Amino acid sequence: IRISSIEPTTIPIKLIKKMAKTSKLCRHLHIPLQSGSNLILKLMKRKYSVEKFRDFIYKAYDTVPEICLGTDVIVGFPGETEKNFEETARYLNQWPMHYLHVFSYSQRHLAKSQKYPQTIDLRTISKRSRILRELSIRKRDLFYRSLIGTKQKVLFEQFKNGYWSGLTDNYARINVK
Repeated sequence: IRISSIEPTTIPIKLIKKMAKTSKLCRHLHIPLQSGSNLILKLMKRKYSVEKFRDFIYKAYDTVPEICLGTDVIVGFPGETEKNFEETARYLNQWPMHYLHVFSYSQRHLAKSQKYPQTIDLRTISKRSRILRELSIRKRDLFYRSLIGTKQKVLFEQFKNGYWSGLTDNYARINVK
């Protein structure tokens, strides 16, 4: 069972402890942060703070051996200053996150955020997205390197061009002949 794309406030610590003790739960969590700025999280109407997110991530990381932690980040939300973005990038660099899904903010028809006055230009959004995508590549590479020499269970899903491809329970893509 893989747990993915759920709010950090909805995951009980009891579940994390169970994940550390059973092979039935994958050692992988994908939890959307969206922003490393409490101001932006408040504008997004998120029900958690940067501190609560950080505390949860470290609890999971410290409890479950070799857990893979991924997150979603929205870049360019109206009102996101350079300082807000730098906070997000700094936290994501420091925290034990192993990959990021980076999304550029785009207006939605009925979203309240479309009424916010401080829109971010597309060049800035593109630059910030590139910075976080590069960070994600480095962090994923470090995570994969940390698994070299370990034994992992793999669910092979596809045979293509002479290789079997699958995922470990901690979300590492494996290709073997």
